[in-house]
Amino acid sequence: MIDLSIDGVSAASTRIFTAAGMPGDMAEQLTVWLVTSNLSGHPSHGLQRVTEYVRQIQDGTMDPAARPRVHLETGTTVVLDGQAGPGHFAADRLTRELAGKCRESQISMGGIINGRHIGRLGEWGELAADLGVLLYISLGSASGSMAATFGAAEGRLGTNPIAFGAPGLDDDSFVMDFATSAAAEGKIRVARDSGKSVPEGWIRDSDGRPTTNPNDFYDGGTMLTFGEHKGSAIAIMTTLLSVVTASAGEDIGEGASVFAFAIDPNAFGRGDETRALIQHQLERVRSAAPAQGFSDVQVPGDFERRSRAALSGGPLQLPEPTWEGFLQAADRVEVSREEIEALALA
Repeated sequence: MIDLSIDGVSAASTRIFTAAGMPGDMAEQLTVWLVTSNLSGHPSHGLQRVTEYVRQIQDGTMDPAARPRVHLETGTTVVLDGQAGPGHFAADRLTRELAGKCRESQISMGGIINGRHIGRLGEWGELAADLGVLLYISLGSASGSMAATFGAAEGRLGTNPIAFGAPGLDDDSFVMDFATSAAAEGKIRVARDSGKSVPEGWIRDSDGRPTTNPNDFYDGGTMLTFGEHKGSAIAIMTTLLSVVTASAGEDIGEGASVFAFAIDPNAFGRGDETRALIQHQLERVRSAAPAQGFSDVQVPGDFERRSRAALSGGPLQLPEPTWEGFLQAADRVEVSREEIEALALA
């Protein structure tokens, strides 16, 4: 593992993105979201993505300067066109737009077309909870092929992540975030870069045989959905919801689309009571006696909050292959490795 200064590696990431053609304000904010994923205990959606995004910029599949714009809008709905720009910005704007609309109409719905990777979906569940609304958000594709449905030998879905955030009291919240494949693809990448195996039931090799070697997935293998037929059904559901959003465009195309809806806690005129009941349920779950092998009972979102608290002082650690990929991204945009090392290792 390589120990990096949080401020230093943030400056290095921003430097790489700006050299790739991203406006300075976007490069800084995108880096904040990536570093937050690392600090939240999800490096799969963190700085390891710098290499991927630079590659997409250079092969023309991502426009580094594109910002989302409104494609369709009514009083209660909004569909954003991501314009092939960094997807985090579209997801951030969608969350804020839906939160604002649902305060007026109690519920709102929308999505994103022509977007790119939107990062850790829990980021948007956390943002919605901070804004005081409940949010469901998921991503799916009509043309995904990484994940196989229950009983299938071939992939027909993407990882199809889903998240939900709900505000409690005093900055507490419930934030659920998971891929409907057995794990996010990025977690398989982290295992590969760390020289580790993945758990049984995550992937098959190119011949359809179960395997725990992450390299087998990248050599033509497939991922499995979680929860057998139940998880497979939820994964398909996210695709169907994404198609609702995608149909707002002129061409559904090859990419993934985002579907989301937001609910105002005051939808039935008792917002304070609603948030108090949410908080009561969170505390009730946490108050259960822990099972053998567990020190306490958590609700979704607790892990990320604890991780950020524990890691906020640094250093931030990256596996050596991830760090090498980071340096290779610098090479691709003609930023010297020496400059990046001087920033990140400070």
